[in-house]
Amino acid sequence: MSMFDSLRSLGQFGPMMAKAREMQGKIAEVQARLPTLRARGEAGGGMVTATASGVMEIVALTYTPAAMQTDPELLADLTRAAVNQALRNAQELVQREMQDAAGGLDLGALKGMLGGGG
Repeated sequence: MSMFDSLRSLGQFGPMMAKAREMQGKIAEVQARLPTLRARGEAGGGMVTATASGVMEIVALTYTPAAMQTDPELLADLTRAAVNQALRNAQELVQREMQDAAGGLDLGALKGMLGGGG
């Protein structure tokens, strides 16, 4: 590669870095909103509903009156199922939000930039 080709490559580096900084800013905005994002999961035909935040915390559990009259073991199973569904939905929501912020880029290649290890 000639010196001229190297300089031309450097000229393309500036816009690429500006785009990376813009993307990083958008990702940081999404990360700041994660605690306010909400995803729900239900079990038992809606007898148990769990709500998770974008930081994978359960922020609400609701039970219908019928759920409260079920066998405790069944209620525990329904609660577990609703919570797991809410967490899966929250993970999918966060992934979509991050991919949108990254302009549809596969974030798997950017784990180092995002500070994540996997």
